[in-house]
Amino acid sequence: MLLIWDFDGVICDSDGIWADNWEKLLLSEKNISLTPKERRDLLIGISEKDKAKRLEQHFPHLTIDDTFKQKLNTLHDYGMKHLLVLTEGIEEIFKDARFKQCIATGGTKYQNDTKNHTTGIDKYFNTNNCFTADMVANGKPAPDIFLLAAKKMQTPANKCIVIEDSLDGIKGGKSAGMKVFAYIGAQANHNPQYIQQCLTSGADNIFNNMQDLHSALIAELNR
Repeated sequence: MLLIWDFDGVICDSDGIWADNWEKLLLSEKNISLTPKERRDLLIGISEKDKAKRLEQHFPHLTIDDTFKQKLNTLHDYGMKHLLVLTEGIEEIFKDARFKQCIATGGTKYQNDTKNHTTGIDKYFNTNNCFTADMVANGKPAPDIFLLAAKKMQTPANKCIVIEDSLDGIKGGKSAGMKVFAYIGAQANHNPQYIQQCLTSGADNIFNNMQDLHSALIAELNR
């Protein structure tokens, strides 16, 4: 069995860090403030490229130019190197040799490598089992990154479990023909409304802590 991990919102409760950076710059550079719903819909659980695309579509006069991107990358770089904390209990799953494991993230290779190093999980994840948004044509909710991960890890889709927090990620995993376990322990996701949205998006099961998730994964392995 192959576990396919998302990073932000699952391995680390970090979606809020990147969303805060976007909001800070949108206000200071473009005089745009976001509602909580806009923050959720436009900035959580998708790649940086898709965030820019959604924002420009949502605000017709907005252009995410190179200067904005450079300032954003500086803020993100600080966050990646200094602010990340592993989700409690997750390393016990990483250590479980009964599973093949990989990462499929909306970040770039540089971002993923940096985050893995900061959190100390580069002893589990390296170039052989990390798959990033810049490796595929279409980001989540397209299934591309999950299909790539399964192919490279030599595992059929029906033997993969995607562990995701975002609705786009859940939809992408299901489109790839995989089981999807939704993790909602991140601060932005832990509420009844989001649980229902995860179910509507196709999640096979939902967890708010890694201990229960680990038990469920072992049960799946023993089926």
